[in-house]
Amino acid sequence: MVTGFCIKHLKLAFFCQFVFNWTNSYNGAMKIIRTLDVTEAAFYDHLERELLQDVEASTGRRLEASSIQPGFRYIKRQKKGKGQTQITVDDYQRGKRYQITSKSPIDTVTVTYLTEGKGEKTEVSLVEDIASYTPEKQNRFVRWFSQAMLLGRMSDTVMAMEDAILKEDTKKAD
Repeated sequence: MVTGFCIKHLKLAFFCQFVFNWTNSYNGAMKIIRTLDVTEAAFYDHLERELLQDVEASTGRRLEASSIQPGFRYIKRQKKGKGQTQITVDDYQRGKRYQITSKSPIDTVTVTYLTEGKGEKTEVSLVEDIASYTPEKQNRFVRWFSQAMLLGRMSDTVMAMEDAILKEDTKKAD
């Protein structure tokens, strides 16, 4: 039995395949665009809070938002095992762009948020580039499925951010 979840992701996969073939310039990066019901300021406040909390949990250092600048980096140690991940802020222009690269022994992932404020809403473009992702080495069905799953996860991430921001705003109002 095919569930609604599978159908949604398969439709997304076929659309992605069409887009990738149409542009003929696929470079491994995946991109989604979502309009969130939060202001641009609230979106960047959330990103800053999340990063600063992660830095404190990973290093014990408590920093201010002004510390978030291109070139800022820290090491995040894995809870299980001895692995570690280096997180680097590649670009940060509040209200425009936030880009980080995460390097681990297994992979390098670059995540970029591009935003455009639209009054009380924010259009967010999320771009993920996974260095080890090589779609040309996969058969067509596996590639479509992988792309659909990645795009679905990216969409879930952005929508979860919106939910978290709205909950934070609700707590502030109370």
